[in-house]
Amino acid sequence: MNKWLANLRDMNRRWLYLATFLVVLIPILVPLPLPNLAVSDSTRALFEYIDGLPPEAIVMIDSSWDAGSLAENEAQLKCVVRHLCERRIRFVVTSIGIAPLGPEFARLTIRPIAGEYGYEYGRDWVNAGFVQGIEGSIGAVIDGAMKNFRQTFPADSEGTPVAELPLLADFNGAADAALVYIVTYAPAPEWISFVREQFRTPVAFGAMSIMAPQYINNFRTGQLQGLLLGNRGAAEYEQLLGVPGQGARLAVAGSFGVLAVILAAILGNLVSNAVRAERRAAR
Repeated sequence: MNKWLANLRDMNRRWLYLATFLVVLIPILVPLPLPNLAVSDSTRALFEYIDGLPPEAIVMIDSSWDAGSLAENEAQLKCVVRHLCERRIRFVVTSIGIAPLGPEFARLTIRPIAGEYGYEYGRDWVNAGFVQGIEGSIGAVIDGAMKNFRQTFPADSEGTPVAELPLLADFNGAADAALVYIVTYAPAPEWISFVREQFRTPVAFGAMSIMAPQYINNFRTGQLQGLLLGNRGAAEYEQLLGVPGQGARLAVAGSFGVLAVILAAILGNLVSNAVRAERRAAR
């Protein structure tokens, strides 16, 4: 046994890379059942809030992400949009400050789901487009959009004037929003300052999992209505919806990847011990 393990010392490391790649890829291509997750309080709070909104409510979604954080933000956007569509709640999508390609990624993500539920563009949902921060101040843009939305976004992402979009006739900022949900790599704290604290409009974040230490206290202190963290947060939300999707699939793949790294570390230590034993036996 020691000799067999010692021989692994000379194994081409590229086999390990290939094995890890396959272990992660297979659950993505072939969906595997995800055991019941313990749903976090921050995910459940967002789900229950949206579940309790009246049908006439309008939700604002700031979808400010692109290819760099697609692996986690896309699933977070999909699960919330699906919930809104199931509840027949209208929503307005923006991309404020940091992601010029945000409107295009949002369109590609939302349009299939909206079509599945018979949502009509302009009446049930609008993609308002991207606005750059003024002199580097994202807070100034957020403040302006929340006070006079139609002035900040005079047309949607495809250039259609606001006057031709019936949904925006009922929406002109934070006072008309039942919730502002921000999906991005690391949501700006100005959303809390300029929306939650100024207008008392509930705010929720969908962020990368590595941002958990920064935002979890905002949720615990009541500054956030809810918080989805990484694929785990999306998978939890999908479980509450009863519709397993991209979040669950990527959560399984991530778990398999971590398991592969742990097994590789254990194997590496066994090989190292076997090599030392072989050397001692040869003396």
